[in-house]
Amino acid sequence: MQNGDVGTALLSDELWKLLGANSNPLAADYTMQMVKLIRSQGGIAGVTSQGMADMMALDGGKYGKGILDSCRVKFIMQMEEQEARLVQEKLNLTEEETRMITRFRRGEGLLCIGHNHVPIAIHVSPREYEAITTSPTDLRARLKQEG
Repeated sequence: MQNGDVGTALLSDELWKLLGANSNPLAADYTMQMVKLIRSQGGIAGVTSQGMADMMALDGGKYGKGILDSCRVKFIMQMEEQEARLVQEKLNLTEEETRMITRFRRGEGLLCIGHNHVPIAIHVSPREYEAITTSPTDLRARLKQEG
């Protein structure tokens, strides 16, 4: 960090719940303003969402678009066709990039930084996988081994 930068981070999982069609506009506006403020001060705003269409549903997508525009780095993982088309429109993706999004497997994604879009694959060691997995099947197997 440079002198004067704020050491602030905002992490939000399932952002669509704050910005979706059934959300409160005050909460959505507050969230968008927090992301913009943190980014403007050199902080990190990390947000995730599995519901892109819902994220763009409140107030014509005003809040979802505001947050997308404030995020410099975007990582897009596998999506259904309808969601991928929405992302294509918002991020100016090519037809090929949009097709890739609908075909990605676990650990694959499209890294978007500005106008640069790069497909990537993330590989973890067995130990890393063990530490971060949320797979119910794997967690049950782990409990059986420990019990």
